[in-house]
Amino acid sequence: MNDHDVARVTSNDVRFQIVALALVLAGHADAKGWPTPAAGPTMTGDPELIFTFDDGPNPKTTPAVLDTLAKHHIHAIFFLVGEMAANKQAPPIIARMLHDGHIVATHTMTHQDLCRLKDPARAEREIDDGKAAVEAAAGMHTFWFRAPYGVRCERLEGMLAARGLAHFHWDLDPQEWKHNNKKKAVDYVEKQVGRMKGRNVLLMHDIKKATVEALPEILDWIDAENARRKESRTRRIRIIQSWQLAAERLPEGTLEWIGAVSPSPHTLAAAMASVLP
Repeated sequence: MNDHDVARVTSNDVRFQIVALALVLAGHADAKGWPTPAAGPTMTGDPELIFTFDDGPNPKTTPAVLDTLAKHHIHAIFFLVGEMAANKQAPPIIARMLHDGHIVATHTMTHQDLCRLKDPARAEREIDDGKAAVEAAAGMHTFWFRAPYGVRCERLEGMLAARGLAHFHWDLDPQEWKHNNKKKAVDYVEKQVGRMKGRNVLLMHDIKKATVEALPEILDWIDAENARRKESRTRRIRIIQSWQLAAERLPEGTLEWIGAVSPSPHTLAAAMASVLP
């Protein structure tokens, strides 16, 4: 490993700890329903896009999605299903997600509609077992949650609030999970993102072949569209990184405190220990 690699790993370690701290401090939820827009208003005035992926990890498709995101320097949020994370092939994929700067979150154990389950205890197990399976594979706590199918009901909102989990909804859904058609997915995203205002969360699925095929075209189109907008002096499409969103949700003043800490994982840990009860 050369000096550049050491610096990059150290930087990733610091960012990982910052994101973890952000999620710990900002992860608690109230039973108020899913917000619109899903991730709050734009912070820059530009149209903003956040990439999220559901239902993985899948050893056959997820690595290709990670390759594409890495090529375009995009950090996403992956909502993992517990039974998928429990697969013996999943931990290295999840480790790569974290190393690449993505955030992992939970998406139940077996992807059940929690509001249609007649037994409340089973719905609770879906949440708890899914979270435990993902955390065991990831080696870290998770604080964001996405309900299968995005369903809402008072019972589910109460369960999440009791667990301090924040539901993370979406604004744009190309439904490639249903039709598994690359062209339909690309056409939908280009149309919606091309005219979007404010901040939007994009839902895609890293277990689908259509996602693997569509994502490179979508990201190449965004690059080309931003080049065109630069020439016409119109607002560009801004990608909000997952860690930026986490940091944005920190309590006021915390980010400034983090910035004052030396960029060393050991120094950061010591500083945290000195101020926490």
